Amino acid sequence: MGVYTGPKLKLSRSVGVPIAETSKHMNPRRTSRPGMHGFRPARRSLYGRQLNEKQKLAYYYNLRDRQLRLYMAKAVRSKRPTPDALQELLETRLDNVLRRLGWARTIWQARQLVSHGHIQVNGRRVDIPSFHVSAGDVVTVKEKSKPLVKRCQELVEERLIPGWLSTDDAKLEGKVERMPFPEDVRLPFDVAYSLVIEYYTR
Repeated sequence: MGVYTGPKLKLSRSVGVPIAETSKHMNPRRTSRPGMHGFRPARRSLYGRQLNEKQKLAYYYNLRDRQLRLYMAKAVRSKRPTPDALQELLETRLDNVLRRLGWARTIWQARQLVSHGHIQVNGRRVDIPSFHVSAGDVVTVKEKSKPLVKRCQELVEERLIPGWLSTDDAKLEGKVERMPFPEDVRLPFDVAYSLVIEYYTR
């Protein structure tokens, strides 16, 4: 998957699930697939189902296929169950952490905050959205960037801070209390991780 710059709602419609926790994606006006023949129900082969599950994860975490393939390779090599290892790799990306802290409305907004240099980890500027946080890391906002992040925070429709993170809204400071467990991962759709694994290991 290359860089997609079109309407994000089309991605939700193409995979049949909301890829962002905003009202536009959770309650779309049209739920059919985009395109001339979108009204026809999709009859997917096994490969089609595997691809659709992979695309759901890629769109939700805003990843290219190459990035997701690398994460899958790491998860397969780990000593833990592959789905658990994959979920931890995806959840601990810095851009996703901002979304989980409620500092950004969408993953795309979170990615922009990181890449524009507004975010610090343990007091050091980090501008790589794929940076992985570890237990004990402290995520903060540059002093000059706090009004911007405050405005982004006000746009978040529902803030549900997961148990593996804590936040001090007054200071705009977040802390990674521990690494996420599978039960901590909240997605607005179900994922058949077995199909994703089959897609990359076929």
